[in-house]
Amino acid sequence: MKQVYFLIAAMFIGTIANAQVKMPVQAAKDAQASSINSEAPVQAARAVFWSHDCNIDDCADWSFGNGALEVGAPWEEIDINFECTTVGPAGPYNQWAGGSGDGSATSAMNSTTSANGLIMVDSDLFGQDANYDANWVENCWFSTVTPINCTDHQYVSISLETRYRCWDNGASDDSEKCLIEVSRDGVNWPAIDSWDEESGTVDYGGGADPVASRKEVFPGYGTGDSSDNPSLLEFDITEAAGGQETVYIRFRWSGTWGYSWEIDDIKVYDTPANDTRIDNYLSYTDFERTGYYEYGAWPLSQIPADLTAAAKVYNVGYEDQTNVTLGVTAAGTTAYSSAIMLAYATADTLSAAYMPSALGPVAVEYTLTADAVDENPENNMASQSFSVTDLSWGRDDGVSTAAAPGDGTDDYITMSLFDIVEDVVVYAIDVAIMDGSEAGTSVITHLFDMFDWNDSGEQYGGLLQSTDEFDIIAGNTNSVGEVTTWYTFVFDEPYMAAAGDWLGAGFEHYGGSNVQYGESKFTQDQTAFIYGPFGSGSAYDWYYTNEVPMVRLNLNPNAVNTISEEEVSTTGFQMYPSFPNPTNGVTRVQFRLDRASNVNFEVRDITGKIVYTVNMGTQAPGYNSISVDASEFASGVYTYTLSVDGERATDRLMVK
Repeated sequence: MKQVYFLIAAMFIGTIANAQVKMPVQAAKDAQASSINSEAPVQAARAVFWSHDCNIDDCADWSFGNGALEVGAPWEEIDINFECTTVGPAGPYNQWAGGSGDGSATSAMNSTTSANGLIMVDSDLFGQDANYDANWVENCWFSTVTPINCTDHQYVSISLETRYRCWDNGASDDSEKCLIEVSRDGVNWPAIDSWDEESGTVDYGGGADPVASRKEVFPGYGTGDSSDNPSLLEFDITEAAGGQETVYIRFRWSGTWGYSWEIDDIKVYDTPANDTRIDNYLSYTDFERTGYYEYGAWPLSQIPADLTAAAKVYNVGYEDQTNVTLGVTAAGTTAYSSAIMLAYATADTLSAAYMPSALGPVAVEYTLTADAVDENPENNMASQSFSVTDLSWGRDDGVSTAAAPGDGTDDYITMSLFDIVEDVVVYAIDVAIMDGSEAGTSVITHLFDMFDWNDSGEQYGGLLQSTDEFDIIAGNTNSVGEVTTWYTFVFDEPYMAAAGDWLGAGFEHYGGSNVQYGESKFTQDQTAFIYGPFGSGSAYDWYYTNEVPMVRLNLNPNAVNTISEEEVSTTGFQMYPSFPNPTNGVTRVQFRLDRASNVNFEVRDITGKIVYTVNMGTQAPGYNSISVDASEFASGVYTYTLSVDGERATDRLMVK
């Protein structure tokens, strides 16, 4: 199905034991997807001789086409194509770009001139059409109508501001590509039934060799990968365009029900001789090569001794660059990578070791240098930050960017992962509970053994221990973007974690009423998870999320519960846990009334739908009970709620 893909063979290199262990399960093309929002990039003062800001009023400057002649392509029925627009994607899975998935469009990407328009192919929107066949390859493009004169320009480059998310990387036929193609006459182009750069040549005859005329815009992107918002990308097209009197540019998308690709602020300019830059990979743990998670709040005791920071660097000038070096400055000291030679139009990743030694905020500054004087020094610097802590350990940076999940009435568990570097005692779990969460709703936190969890794939696979259940108190919530108040769930017995352990900190809501948690900065695939009905047909399973759940480990031996007291006292009554629970037959719920009261009782399934309800009328003070026959209920998780004179108490019922 389109909505769910399986990563059966995905592997993770153990960062402590250097052992290979399988990473779990599935990922969903839904709200659990990344949304990176950065400022519009600043480009160097290039020698620009042609540009287009994709103003919606100038759409006639472009010719739009598609693979209508390809067998089986449904172009006429659903009109798959690029379009001029002032908004972002509107498909059912546009949450990755900040949308709601309800058919309304997101905001356009944060390009320099997005306010006056951009050009986009909204594959996700096309894919929901009733006439759509998920096997069709969407092959469409737009190209310049008027040629660009490059006669006086020996070295030619093109740049664009863009936003894109990869669906499945053309898993079946390698067809999912974003391409820039060049023609010298507007008639002869690279073949539309191929997608790789190697075959993207044009033969103009006359005995000359075919001309390389295709660039892949996002090489190396895999399933779920997203660009920045926006990315500023540059490509040298000298071989096809250098010194040519007539040059046509075409932007082409191919794939099967993907997400979307937005393009704006296109420039053609003289390729500089000397220009290296920090590219689209930046990590203060060099995650891609070490596997160390990036923690926003990082206990000093858990920082590995071999910590390195890394950046991808790219040579966008036409001269080879020598002694290319990355400097990493943190905590008042600077370390340097090995120096390399970076050839024309190539990239590499450089890293340098560093070690924070004191509590407090840490700014990690990156500086790129080379022998030649760089013609664009502005893109040779970048920065990241995190905090070194004593007792708080979180993947998040402490700032909520959204409340999740979008519909907080679902039954779910959200979980962040932690690698244990040194022996440590975990006393509690902290959660950022968000505004809109309903008072009186029962919630709980868990600690998972991720090695065991990965092997089982079950909802509670690898469960080590749980806190007590607690009821949310009115006012115990957070607003998005404000200073975070953490709510603490203390374990009855502390957990002794050993070096090499791999733990998951989970926060669970049983469903029915609304409960949302805070999510923070972007994180890499398969490093944070949520369990719930987020798959095709609302299937329950574990799915990864690219937004960090604000669920932390608490290492404070003096931690106290701040969420509420277990079995929160209610005015005038007390409800007790049902028995038996779990059940596949009759279960009984007992309650005590301090005075004669009007009593209502209801049971809801995980979607919030009422499956059983009874108005018990006025009941006498003292102990009372109600029996519920669950034999006709489908197996799963339910919630039952007792309402006494308008005041409610809720608990969970498991049906086997």
